[in-house]
Amino acid sequence: MADIVLAMKSNWLYLILSGQKTAEFRRTMPRHLQYGDKVYLYWGRSLHGVATVKGVHYGTSGQLATEFAGKGCIDRNEAQVYLFGGKRPGVIELGKVEKYSIPYAWTDAVVQNFVYYARQDIGTEVPCSEDGREGSQ
Repeated sequence: MADIVLAMKSNWLYLILSGQKTAEFRRTMPRHLQYGDKVYLYWGRSLHGVATVKGVHYGTSGQLATEFAGKGCIDRNEAQVYLFGGKRPGVIELGKVEKYSIPYAWTDAVVQNFVYYARQDIGTEVPCSEDGREGSQ
C-alpha cells in the first residue's frame, strides 16, 4: 500500500473534486501505487480531499494521451507534450473522490511537485527517495 499526497494546480483540483476529471497525468509516476490506494489532494498548503485509485497506467506519452485525455480534461496534444520526456510517465485513474468540508491545513509541510508517502497521521510526511524507499531526497 502506498497512499500518497499529490500537489496540483487549483484548476485540476476543482475538476477532480467536482468529478469531471477522473485521470491525473504524471511525468514521474509514484512507485508502488496500486488499485485501492488513497491519493490525498494537495493545493495551497492544505489537503482538500482524497480519492481512491481505480487504476495505474503506464505507456508512451502518445498512448496515454490518446486513451486518457478526455478523462483528464485536457487536449490530447497538450497531454502528450506534458508527458513527453518524463522519467516514468503514467496516468492515475481516480475512483471515488471525497471532498473535505473544510480543507485540512498542512502548514508544517512543504510539498513540492513530487510525491510524499502519507502515513496514518495525515500531517506526517516522509519524502520518497529516487529508488522508491522512504528517505530524504
